[in-house]
Amino acid sequence: MNLLTETSLAKEVARQLGSPVRLKTWSLIVTVFGDAILPRGGSVAASTLGDIMEAMGVEAGAMRTAISRLAKDGWVERRRDGRTSYYRLAGQREREFRDAGERIYAVTGLQAEGGRWALVFQGGEGENAECAGAIPLSRNWLLADLDRYETGFPEAMVYQGSFLQMPDWFQKLLAPQDEADAMHHLIAVFAPVAKKLEKGWQPEPLEALVLRCLLIHGWRRIALRLKGLPGELLPGGWPEDECRALVAQLYRKLAAPSEVWLDQAGVHAGGRPSDMPADVAARFS
Repeated sequence: MNLLTETSLAKEVARQLGSPVRLKTWSLIVTVFGDAILPRGGSVAASTLGDIMEAMGVEAGAMRTAISRLAKDGWVERRRDGRTSYYRLAGQREREFRDAGERIYAVTGLQAEGGRWALVFQGGEGENAECAGAIPLSRNWLLADLDRYETGFPEAMVYQGSFLQMPDWFQKLLAPQDEADAMHHLIAVFAPVAKKLEKGWQPEPLEALVLRCLLIHGWRRIALRLKGLPGELLPGGWPEDECRALVAQLYRKLAAPSEVWLDQAGVHAGGRPSDMPADVAARFS
């Protein structure tokens, strides 16, 4: 992503969020669609999308290249109305983001404390297939959430009980350090924004929208990787609760002013201004 030289809080957040992981313009665009545009009918004028991306520090040429790539790859659909181009996420991508939203915008993790976890040994020559609610430990061993594991345990050995000992290698397998590092990084980037808001700072509507989208862009990459493990299986100091709480707090404060900008920009389902979309109001609540 190419950053412009002008300074603003939103652009500084984008710069920091992109280090050490480089932000990809096409991925940022997908986040903007899923978080801000989809609840308002899903369609946005190219010029409006360009204004949002410019406020993030993305140059116009980079935005055009990214949206063309998304259209070519089947991520977005384009239609013209006179001289104006409109874009929306393709149907399958809309469904994928809505499904992912159940995890991205959850106020708590997937797994309540004391969940029914079990060790599963699946015999045979094949590798363990990926499935919801199961964490592969090796070719034959799984750690499975009995409330979510979809495929059942045909011809498998299942053990459910208490761990008397959990070595470091086992906890690192369940809770990788890179996931913790990503959460600490997100907290460090957005903690100053939270402090400013606590002191009464009121961002301009466009800056609020950009900060909101950057927040979700950083968080969704983390949230979709988290396994929803109960606390007893996590290492001490695991930052998931702190990170999720900060994201929820900031999102609730940024949502209202950002929706004002979307109204002013004419991003409306049915073409008319409205109150905050119900989908947005329900997030992190």
